[in-house]
Amino acid sequence: MKKLKIVDFCTFPENMIISLFEDHMDPQRFERIRAEKTSSMEEKCELVRDADILLSDPAHMNPIPRQIIEAAKNLKLIQCYTIGYDDIDTKYARLRGIPVANSAGILSKPIAEYTIMAAIYLSKSIEYARSELIKGNWVQSELMNGPKMPLEFGSLTLGIIGCGSIGQEVARVAGIFGTRILYHNRSRLNISTENTLGLKYSPLEDVLRLSDVVSVNVPLTDETRGMIGADEIALMKKGAILINTARGEVVDVHALANALKSGHLRGAAVDVFENEPNLRGCPLFGLENVILTPHCSAISPMALVRCPPKVMENLNKIYVVEPPVRVVN
Repeated sequence: MKKLKIVDFCTFPENMIISLFEDHMDPQRFERIRAEKTSSMEEKCELVRDADILLSDPAHMNPIPRQIIEAAKNLKLIQCYTIGYDDIDTKYARLRGIPVANSAGILSKPIAEYTIMAAIYLSKSIEYARSELIKGNWVQSELMNGPKMPLEFGSLTLGIIGCGSIGQEVARVAGIFGTRILYHNRSRLNISTENTLGLKYSPLEDVLRLSDVVSVNVPLTDETRGMIGADEIALMKKGAILINTARGEVVDVHALANALKSGHLRGAAVDVFENEPNLRGCPLFGLENVILTPHCSAISPMALVRCPPKVMENLNKIYVVEPPVRVVN
């Protein structure tokens, strides 16, 4: 059987990609070629013309739009290194009958750890206590009562919006603390999963209204773009915390900034932004009750270990003419 041609849109250094796949990709089955970010659209279209498989960029800097999918006449699969697929024209791929699959599960642990870390850091008012102490201010009495009083995470209610592999891992870790957990998902999970993770299914409005901490874990789609706007943030408890590790476009950042400035929200953690990495004019800059990180909540050595087997599972299925798994379109 002839080799399948893979065109890889990943923007990571080539030596890093080679080290990831050297023990996983069979050179007798696959030929991998890179589509450089700096190449023109015409060059990329020519490169994919006879491609069997496209690998999308985990950094989302080298997208796969309709024009590229149209040019790939033999295309059988678009495979994501990780979980996000909003840089791929999934609708057009579906019209062409081309599956788009992700590697759900490989990032769940680091993102869940980041989420719980941020929730505890903000609920404990650690940043306020730390910053005041290094100025020489002993603020113990201020922490004894009022809006900055440290809270017990285990006595709070956590709301999870989007309960796929990441949301479920957030729930698993939070459950260790005894935290009450509400969740909202596009479709309800089975009762066994709910019982195992201690989850209670609720409408979105109730999750926002009743939760002390809200974790946003949905993919970016037409339905989720702008999902958490001014009206939704206004529904949240006074003194609640919002954590967004999903996509910047899901949460109205200006509404979030206003809620933080007014004191309606106790704090927020934001790892994702619209127009990354161009963050000029972001209204969250300079606010002291917010954690801002550069889309790094998913980064870990173990995520890199888990990635190649997931990717190769589907590539090998395509080689032996079997349907891929974790198809998102």
